[in-house]
Amino acid sequence: MLTVHDAPATDGPPAGLDDLVRACTAHDGHAPFEEHTLLTLDGARQLQHARVLSWDGDRLQACAVLSEGVEGWTVEVGVHPQDRERGVGRHVLRQVVEHVAGHGGGVLRAWVHGQAPAAHALGAAWSARTERRLLVLRRPLDDLPEHRCHDGVLLRRLQVDDDADRDAWLALTNAAFEGHPDQGGWTRSDLDWRLGTAWTDGVRFPVAQDHDGLVAGVWTKVEPGSPVGELHVVAVHPRAHGRRLGRLVVAQALRDLRDAGCTQAELYVEADNVPALRLYGWAGFAAGDEHRCLAVDVPPATG
Repeated sequence: MLTVHDAPATDGPPAGLDDLVRACTAHDGHAPFEEHTLLTLDGARQLQHARVLSWDGDRLQACAVLSEGVEGWTVEVGVHPQDRERGVGRHVLRQVVEHVAGHGGGVLRAWVHGQAPAAHALGAAWSARTERRLLVLRRPLDDLPEHRCHDGVLLRRLQVDDDADRDAWLALTNAAFEGHPDQGGWTRSDLDWRLGTAWTDGVRFPVAQDHDGLVAGVWTKVEPGSPVGELHVVAVHPRAHGRRLGRLVVAQALRDLRDAGCTQAELYVEADNVPALRLYGWAGFAAGDEHRCLAVDVPPATG
């Protein structure tokens, strides 16, 4: 049974979503939905979106979450591993495309994680183009790099419970990621509900400060019980470019993750971000998986 409905975030997550996410994550090594999507599905903030749900009796086979923004539509899809190669995902995505067409059409974007041959084949069938490539870089937490603090720069921890420090971090990241589709243009509420997650710990949140304020920092992410720590956000203020402060905070973040008991570090970076790739190469990271953002032009429905 396939259902499609427009749903505000206050409706809460569909029944069976937790089981679906756990099964997909265990099978694929990553969640089918971004954290932002899961938080909006859980009612953490208001977001108008559409869902396409596929059921086998009372069991949720697949869920697609579709949202509309100023630059088009975005969809994320999770299909239970036992329901793959059965046409379930194709049927769900067909309904997604029909929904977009029925609401005026536009550019539809979807992230494909890893190799995902079925998703790539589906993209090829719709003449999808690759708009972004996101690399996953990893390194073991041994033989860590060192980098000394510059004169006039203080290396400290972000005080995550302090409003002034939260505002300072928000100003830093919005300057560092101006125009970025995922990390740019955050509001204080965007930051606050992420800082409230179980994986945030101020002990693992190194920042560098000079006489004008915060100039660099790393927000690390460690899921409870996981041996893998993520460099979730690595920010360097544009006015500090060339001072190698990225090396300072990245080196400290790696030590923090090791001290927290992690054995491996990972991060995500745009494939065309040459300065960031140079920094992470210095820090000993090597390429792992690749994620692609596919885009397709959906014409409006006729008749």
